[in-house]
Amino acid sequence: MAPRRKLKGAQAELFAAVCHHYINEAEEGNGKPDGVPIFSHLSKAQRLKLVADVAIGMLCEDEPLPPDTIQHNSTYRAMIDVLFTALEIETDGQDDLYDVGDDLLYYDEEDRGGVQRTEKEMEEYTVKEALIEHRAEKNMKKLKKGKDVGEFHVDGKVSTPVDMMSVHNDLMKIFAGGPVSKRERDSIRPLNEDEESAFMWRRLCDAALQEDTPNLYDFQDVFPLCNVNFDFRCQKLNKWYRALNLCFDTKVMDYGSATDNALIIGEVNYKSYADPSQLPRIKALERNINLLMKVYASSWDPKLLAFDERRIFAVCSDEIYAGHYQKKWVLGFVKECRTRGIDFKEPGNYQARLDVFRDTKDDLMEGCEYAFGSFENEELERIQRDWTPKEEGPSELGFQQRICSGPGKSEYSFTTNFCFETKNLQSCSRCRAVLYCGRECQVADWKRGHKNVCARLAKERKDKEKIAQMAKGDD
Repeated sequence: MAPRRKLKGAQAELFAAVCHHYINEAEEGNGKPDGVPIFSHLSKAQRLKLVADVAIGMLCEDEPLPPDTIQHNSTYRAMIDVLFTALEIETDGQDDLYDVGDDLLYYDEEDRGGVQRTEKEMEEYTVKEALIEHRAEKNMKKLKKGKDVGEFHVDGKVSTPVDMMSVHNDLMKIFAGGPVSKRERDSIRPLNEDEESAFMWRRLCDAALQEDTPNLYDFQDVFPLCNVNFDFRCQKLNKWYRALNLCFDTKVMDYGSATDNALIIGEVNYKSYADPSQLPRIKALERNINLLMKVYASSWDPKLLAFDERRIFAVCSDEIYAGHYQKKWVLGFVKECRTRGIDFKEPGNYQARLDVFRDTKDDLMEGCEYAFGSFENEELERIQRDWTPKEEGPSELGFQQRICSGPGKSEYSFTTNFCFETKNLQSCSRCRAVLYCGRECQVADWKRGHKNVCARLAKERKDKEKIAQMAKGDD
């Protein structure tokens, strides 16, 4: 699994914007997509180094493509998921902006709200979740004790762009009815400054899709994305997800080993632990994460804390800003760009900007021991303590700590109807599938419905095969 080609034009501009956006995401503790577990469990310093490597490899014409390693391929995939999150936040935030581009929005499909479960359906859901959580905890404890679950391997090859028609049967939802006409696009009124900001990610994505034409690839492209039936005004996230996944994943990545692909993509959660077939994957992920973290931690230099953030900024940013300790470097870098005739605020010139960074980095090292966004007088020791990479990952990868199954204390139950206590939990003595923090919660839960399912839970909690199917979603 590795990128087949460089990104250019509007696609490169969008990818650069995502990588630049990631500086702030990492510093704020975000940017850890659940669906890309290897990348998301690395330290933020290591993630930023990988993002810098991948940005340079995908954008700079004279540099080699990113290395074909599991960590770099995970990073590329993670940036796609980070883009999805940015789009989701932007579209959700539109409702809070009042009159900012409201007349431009369109919803081309009927919105269907969630259907409330019946009492019987809710009971089935409760039983299913209790059984899955119980089995997940059992399997997690076996893994921690070193149980041999075998090697992880997936047979076969991953689908390529040539046969993606059979894989994505529902993609016609983004093409049906033909593309938005040039006449309709030309009739969209000009945006003011607030609207340009409010639609930033959707406008960048729209431009990237419009440059996805049939002659862009050296294979027969059955889905040129310039023909999608929506533009930047679309509020349907599913359409954006399908189109962008095609654009930046299916059409760019060369899928080889199905085993590597399965390690790169796919969330690990409590349902994964309940399915015995997923346990080898979890162990393989833990081994990869621990090895990557150990190697990186041994070479990390706190004096160069901001080095990789500077690399990303130098290649990808079109804004002139910096935290207090990076001002001298930013001003020196931008000045040299201007001396060489490089317009810093215009997208592109990625290789030339990288060359400027390399030529000036040694002369502008002041402040590199501080994070890019650090404020004046922030305690250096605290910053570096927060950034120091660990040598190994979590021992319970992706496993969510179980909580009390009761309704909680009476003063909170009117708002949550759940108890979120996680300490000193004891299992129901009869079914042993659910946990309680104390007698008050246990009695209350018995009255509200546990009495109806307790005997069933006691009987079914040992049916490992059935629970595994529940966890897979096949029941």
